[in-house]
Amino acid sequence: MYLDGTHGSSVWLQASELTSNGGSTINALNGEAAGQDLATINNSANGKAIVFHFSTTGFQQVTISMAARRSGQGFDTTAWSYSTDGVNFTHLPGVSTVPSAAATYELKSVDLTGVTAINDQANVYVKCTYDGAQSASASFRIDNVQINAYPAGPDTWEPIVTSVNAVNETTVAVTFNEPVTTATAEAVSNYNLFLLDQINMTSTSVAVTAAVLNGNVVNLTVNPQLTEGGYYTLIVSGVSDLAGNVMDSVANHFTYGVAPEFNCATIADLRAKMDITDHSVNVPGNVEYKLTGEVVVTAKAAHNNQKVLQDETGAILVYDPNNKLGALDVGDKVKDIFGTLTNYYGFLEFAPTQPYGTLVSMAEGVQPLVITLEQLNDLDFMIQHQAELIKLQGVTFVSTGQFAKLNRYEISQNGITAPAVYPYFQDAPTIGEEIPTGEINIMGFNFSTNKIGSNYYDYRYYIVPRSMDDFSTGIDNYVSENDVIIVPNPAVDYLNVTVKNESFQVSKLYVVDITGKVIATQNVEENAFNLNVSTLTSGMYFLRLTDGKHNVTTKFIKK
Repeated sequence: MYLDGTHGSSVWLQASELTSNGGSTINALNGEAAGQDLATINNSANGKAIVFHFSTTGFQQVTISMAARRSGQGFDTTAWSYSTDGVNFTHLPGVSTVPSAAATYELKSVDLTGVTAINDQANVYVKCTYDGAQSASASFRIDNVQINAYPAGPDTWEPIVTSVNAVNETTVAVTFNEPVTTATAEAVSNYNLFLLDQINMTSTSVAVTAAVLNGNVVNLTVNPQLTEGGYYTLIVSGVSDLAGNVMDSVANHFTYGVAPEFNCATIADLRAKMDITDHSVNVPGNVEYKLTGEVVVTAKAAHNNQKVLQDETGAILVYDPNNKLGALDVGDKVKDIFGTLTNYYGFLEFAPTQPYGTLVSMAEGVQPLVITLEQLNDLDFMIQHQAELIKLQGVTFVSTGQFAKLNRYEISQNGITAPAVYPYFQDAPTIGEEIPTGEINIMGFNFSTNKIGSNYYDYRYYIVPRSMDDFSTGIDNYVSENDVIIVPNPAVDYLNVTVKNESFQVSKLYVVDITGKVIATQNVEENAFNLNVSTLTSGMYFLRLTDGKHNVTTKFIKK
């Protein structure tokens, strides 16, 4: 095991970030427990990793198991990855070894049976990255770690279904632990799907009309469409691996989407699902919701893959340490997002449970809500705009120096002073930059909590700048779709584009199709220009314009 900064690990401070305890008998080999466990401690270790190094020469289908225990203050996130050189690691999506309850050991495992790249290798490195510790007293213990595998050589093991997931209303993805033969994998007779009525204990058959193999994954086409919130059983049989081993019948269960009462058309609907009036607690929910409406990413951070999503009704912070949602940039508009809610000390967080459904468009701009410092100090007013993009004009910082992570900064406006600026994103570009002087404008998203790191403050709202570009002087005039004139529309060969807002100087354009794919980009030097669309196929497109800081989107039709 490495904890010294080599082979992909981090440098751990033995005096303050590592310790040991009596351990557990859970997962003990032959009932003989290890004498001591290994405990990672202290929120200073957030983002640090340990690495297990072993050989699989002569072995395959690896599983790592252990006894795991966390404290009430964290760590509450583990991310796992693997490598064969100790340098280039591949993330294992959806893998976590965090116990469901604090202060008790649980058996946890990392299933690597489907990772063929580490079979029969002289060197295998498996990395665990810890995060989510809330104080110096946080700890995460592991004990009785076992690494198990099957002998390599002639394959005598039948294929195993490692996961079954509904991709959309007509597609179900079946993942196998090893390569399987095309003939058996694409035989629809090997798949029997049933919709279960858990109240009346009855089932209805759903036809599998096609099966397509791609790697180790078989995509099944089903008819009729899957029912939102429906509970399904898929029986897989007769599929063989490349060695000719044929699997017996195995029943796999999955749910498509969420029940109708857990569908939320807007962020306002989603926010209404959890009471956050108690800001003295950190309470995660276990109900999965589906946000069906279109939302725009207004902020993002690499730390815990946090993002802010906003629509016309409100905004919400996404906390995604295991990167379930997938890669998104500021300005991306998406829809169909699944996740659970958490009351994080009075601030509502959304934890995705799977990738987003549809990328609607890109480079979308969101105009901030202009408020005063007096309004930012008003809890009743600000709770109506939690996580939204906001702006304060004509303010000054009380202190000077450089921005530091998890620090509060006082600002003044119209005779009012309050600690209202908070670099919540720990890896934001503002960290280490000089605090602006003089009268300025501040833009950022609206955040509230009484918990900052290990400190508890009076509950209040903050503005969180995303980068130094969120500080400006003068009056900003934001561009809107009404400022963009396109003629002719529909067009055959050319678009004549004019932007009427003189404060918005176009620097680049994007042409995006209705699936969200960017099909053309072009640098622009003037606010009036022609765009050749003669090579586009007929249909609707989005035209995105940017000046480097703000964006505007409009639509056009190609005949």
